Amino acid sequence: MKRTNMTLGLDLDGCITEAPEFFSTWTHSWPGRVIVITYRRGRQKAIDDLAERNIRYDEVVLVDRFDGKAEVIKDMGVSLYVDDQPEMLKHIPAGVSIMLFRNEGNYDFADRKWMLSQETGKLV
Repeated sequence: MKRTNMTLGLDLDGCITEAPEFFSTWTHSWPGRVIVITYRRGRQKAIDDLAERNIRYDEVVLVDRFDGKAEVIKDMGVSLYVDDQPEMLKHIPAGVSIMLFRNEGNYDFADRKWMLSQETGKLV
């Protein structure tokens, strides 16, 4: 399969862990690089979790600050990034496409509303 220069960035916890079959299919069909950027400790545990879920990736990057993901995304030329925490998305450069992955931690399924803080959302 020919690779393109488009790089996909994915969060592990709350995204890949919530829909492993979807992300396995997507990463194996993605024509470019796949970078897993996770806010966790334990590199080997992250690698093991990805293997257990059959996720294709080119690199795994662990960060220890909310804005750390934005730095990695910029430095590694990520084109599209998926995360479940709006706090992690605040500092991502404008040229990067973002997908907010819905789960019980950020979406109230009973009320059908996103759960945002004053730091991450405003009413319009």
